[in-house]
Amino acid sequence: MPTRIEYERRMMRKLLLALLAMAAVQMSGTIKIVAMSDIHAMSEMLVEKSGAAIDKYAASDMRMIKESAEILRTVIGKIIEQRPDIVMISGDLTKDGERLSHEFVASQLERLRAKGIKVLVIPGNHDISNANAEYFNGKERRTAATITRKEFRDIYSHFGYGGDVKCDTASLSYAAEPVKGLVVIGIDSNRDEENLLKARGDSVNTYHTAGRIKDATLQWITDQARSARAQGKRVVAMMHHHLIEHFDKEAQLLDKYVVADHENVRNELIDAGVHAILTGHLHLSDIARDYNNGDSITEVATGSLITYPFHYRTITIDADRMSVTTHQLKSIASNPHLLADGKRQVEQAVPGLLNSVLSRLMGKIEKLNKKLSGVMALFGGGESLDLAAQKDKIAATFHRELDDLATKAFIMLYEGNEGQNPQSKVLIEQMNTGIKAVLASSLPASLADMVEGFITENAMPMFDTQIRSMLEDRNHCGTPQEVVVDDHRASFKF
Repeated sequence: MPTRIEYERRMMRKLLLALLAMAAVQMSGTIKIVAMSDIHAMSEMLVEKSGAAIDKYAASDMRMIKESAEILRTVIGKIIEQRPDIVMISGDLTKDGERLSHEFVASQLERLRAKGIKVLVIPGNHDISNANAEYFNGKERRTAATITRKEFRDIYSHFGYGGDVKCDTASLSYAAEPVKGLVVIGIDSNRDEENLLKARGDSVNTYHTAGRIKDATLQWITDQARSARAQGKRVVAMMHHHLIEHFDKEAQLLDKYVVADHENVRNELIDAGVHAILTGHLHLSDIARDYNNGDSITEVATGSLITYPFHYRTITIDADRMSVTTHQLKSIASNPHLLADGKRQVEQAVPGLLNSVLSRLMGKIEKLNKKLSGVMALFGGGESLDLAAQKDKIAATFHRELDDLATKAFIMLYEGNEGQNPQSKVLIEQMNTGIKAVLASSLPASLADMVEGFITENAMPMFDTQIRSMLEDRNHCGTPQEVVVDDHRASFKF
């Protein structure tokens, strides 16, 4: 709890910011922004020869990676027609940080710059020092050149990293003023400095998905925000990782997608006068709001441009109000059925992705079986609790019960506004029934009489809470509890 002195200081700071806002630097009318994220563009030069290698890779991925270059070209063309003031891309510009892909992205962004449209980017976890950068040549795959942090800054020198922008010395964060009276703070939340690459002499390849903001960088960010607000300017932040949990316990369940120490970072940003932030990373279009000491910050997370349903946003700023509209790319020249094919791509990829969930579940089941060994003895059971003997049975039950349901859940989450979908409650109950069947199949037959009660009382409340939180769109928020009702259209003060 803050002391009385700390509380009074905060209140005085809020009052000062409010007074400054009233006397804000006049912006040039309404500002129009196009927001994109996770464009994951792959240069066509990386497919030296079509064949099994690229086909196998594409088939296992939810992204339309083979169409990614054409998707970006198409959307750039649409943006030029819209003539926004600014385009902001919150990370994962490339498939896996390939130099050729970065050069391709920069060439497309030059099309915007040539039309007088300002472009600001930040890196995502895929973009720098990534050992997964590769060429595809028929049946073969081989390593492609990736880039360093310095090279990222050089390639995007016209798109946030050059001119009169203010740059953080501890990260690739920066503060720019693309339009008079509006300061954009691009926040580098990545851990690519910790990546290891055999191609650079390391003994292993390691790749970090999770995000964090260095202490020095957080201090720099809040200093920039306070300085801008002291001059009566508006502030919008942009970061790859989520700042706010978009469903209950996201930071626990999907810790790699929420920035580390997110509650403290949130409070610091709010206290510094940042009330809107654009993010990506999870490939879900979702809008959430959280609070600290009565002030709020709204996070506009945008899904992947190359993953069904192919979302990007138009954001307008007028005085102290921000309005969001979501757009959907439905076709490209080479594929008039992009939307349907993209949906099918997600549906086909989900069962394979569930194997990682199954692996974690098997570990939990193994611990559960060990705890039940004593119970077996009490019941006189001589049955082995050897998990290895049950793995095939559990895996078969898992996929039989959950593949179709998980696919429907993924589609629902990707489309957004899942809490308003009348099928969400039915799907929740079906998934709970399926999980219950998987758990039951993991316990020995000699405990059959106990299985129902044990699972119902001990395991299902946890799973039920998690599933309901995601499919009912129960945002984790501060006080008061709040869900931003519409993920695709919203208007709010910032």
